[in-house]
Amino acid sequence: MSKNSENNYPRIGSLALKHGLIREEDLQKAMDACAGEKNLEKALKAYFLENSLLSEKNINRLHAASRAITIRQNDIKFGTIAIQNGFVTQTLLELALQEQRTRLEKEKKAVLVSDLLVEAGIMSESQRDIVLKEQKRLKKIIAKKNSPVAEKETRPGPEPEERIPKNKKMMEITIMGIKLTIPEDASAAYISKTDQFSDALTVKDIKQILNYQNIVYGIVEDRLINGFIRSSGFKEKPFRVAKGILPREGKDAEIKLFFDTDHLKAGRINGQGKIDFKERGKIPRIEQGFILGEKLPLKEEQTGKNIFGEVTSVDPARDIKLKYGKGTRLSDDNLKVIAAVSGQPKYSWSGIFSVFDELVTKGDVNYETGHIDYQGNVKVKGIIKSGFNVNANTIRAEAIDGGIIHAEENLNISEGINEAVIFAKGSIQAKYIHKSKILCMGAISCDKEIVESKIETSSTCDINKGKILHSEITAKMGVFAKTIGSKLSSPCTIKVGTDVFVVKQLKKLKTSMSRIREDITRYREKLKALEEKSSIEQSQSSKTAHLQDRSQVNQKKIISKIAGLDKVSDIEKIKELKARLQNLKTAAKKAEQDLQNSFDIIDGLNQEISQTKETIGNKLEQLEEMRQERDTIAQIAKDTPGKAVVKVYGTLMEGTIVFGRHSQARIDRVHKNAKISEIKRQYHESNNQTYWGIIISPQ
Repeated sequence: MSKNSENNYPRIGSLALKHGLIREEDLQKAMDACAGEKNLEKALKAYFLENSLLSEKNINRLHAASRAITIRQNDIKFGTIAIQNGFVTQTLLELALQEQRTRLEKEKKAVLVSDLLVEAGIMSESQRDIVLKEQKRLKKIIAKKNSPVAEKETRPGPEPEERIPKNKKMMEITIMGIKLTIPEDASAAYISKTDQFSDALTVKDIKQILNYQNIVYGIVEDRLINGFIRSSGFKEKPFRVAKGILPREGKDAEIKLFFDTDHLKAGRINGQGKIDFKERGKIPRIEQGFILGEKLPLKEEQTGKNIFGEVTSVDPARDIKLKYGKGTRLSDDNLKVIAAVSGQPKYSWSGIFSVFDELVTKGDVNYETGHIDYQGNVKVKGIIKSGFNVNANTIRAEAIDGGIIHAEENLNISEGINEAVIFAKGSIQAKYIHKSKILCMGAISCDKEIVESKIETSSTCDINKGKILHSEITAKMGVFAKTIGSKLSSPCTIKVGTDVFVVKQLKKLKTSMSRIREDITRYREKLKALEEKSSIEQSQSSKTAHLQDRSQVNQKKIISKIAGLDKVSDIEKIKELKARLQNLKTAAKKAEQDLQNSFDIIDGLNQEISQTKETIGNKLEQLEEMRQERDTIAQIAKDTPGKAVVKVYGTLMEGTIVFGRHSQARIDRVHKNAKISEIKRQYHESNNQTYWGIIISPQ
């Protein structure tokens, strides 16, 4: 584990790696899982415990070690300031730090080096407090002890003209006849005279007072300080002696949309002022070249500096990646998404722009067409037959007879749905639903009847003019029907106020995200192995190339020697040199072949490395899209609390079981025009205890 890679993790993670308590891949999983948490260290601790990566005892040990490091860093800073002020020598400080380590090892207790120095009589308490003031730690200690803090409105100072900010906590210190006032954010410092002020004070004296309080930045010119000393009017109005630079907040990047993404409303108001649940809004259509959305770039934040010379900052502005999918392209400035084809626009939960064209089948979906898996809209001019799958964006068909449907948006069936399995992220419309299992996020609208079906929706289940028989309906926003149950059918189960779709979808996303994280870890391990193999191969090829170069040099030397010998008298020597020359040529030829083989291997490894990096990048993009979808679904669920309500405009049969969020009830008799609600009730008028209950009232 390299030092640089350890520094990329919070301290608790770095310490866990350093002491071998956790593997790096497990730590990376934890970092991915806790990304975006406000308190990352706290989230990591909870993750380690939940996933049994670290015991509570080890986490406490790491926390203690982290705290000890923080104390150690602060104490080293304390010692540096103490030496600068001449209160202690380097040797005495090192002895105190050594004593601190010894006590920590023996007593398992961190002791401040400042307290050790006072305890040993090396420093006085007043000297210690002076250093602590300069270190700005005394301010924290005083705050813990509830030291008096003045909240004042004072009159404006003469130069520069400014009031002390209202409703802001101030720290006041009186020293050498001067009252020094500092806002909590240390953005400025103000001074005024007390009755003990002496005209003998100089500009240098006041600067020393400021320096004593560690005020080093933004101090006004000497002539202004001299004006403060000579003026007689500063007992009531303050003088701003120092001013920092306030940080400036940035602005997050935004995506501006140019088409209606909310056209699928739960019904429209008709001419009589009533909601028409069949009218779902006009589906938008755009032409090629239409600008779907534009990115408004972020405005970067600007750091500031307070009067203590410390850099102050604000939360960084967040950027947004402009993502485009099927049927779209980016503009030349990479700030706009443009329709590459004409069709229906979409902006997905994970922030991807798409434009879908339409696939039309002339008849049924059957053995002739096979399954349909299309990244656009599908219109079936017939029936989706039993056992056939249709996977598309928006799906329209005459009927479904046992088909398996996955719609990214809406499902519109002009006749009925029979023995189907359906998943839809939008709404579903049909005349009737028989013996089907349906899970969707949008509203379900049915004209005639729902029979022997299991339906789960994050919106409403609306069958105003029809009946529900022998079915289980779960609808977060309520169920509306003319009739529920009959004398001949088994009772219905109605659940309202709960969101099954969101629970299942979040669970599904969690599983998928976990699998992708495992894939990323595996590919990263593969990448590391490939890079190590490539490095070894490159090192070997470098050695081979070096041997080849040396062989060529030696060949030239031998050829030169042969040229300098007598062909008659040195014939044996020439034969020996020629033999050596031949050996060198043979070795050089082999080195050339080895070098070529090595280059081929390196090229292959580099290609595999590039493909692996691309795969990791794609996996990370998938993970980010799933994160955004998860967060969007969770936010939608949070913003739209469920409604535990059932309205029956005709007959509600006895035996029907109704579940709310907190309670349930079995209907004991037949009701007409009934409204079923879940409310909080009191046990008794004189008792403040409450409980949730199901009530039935006339509409």
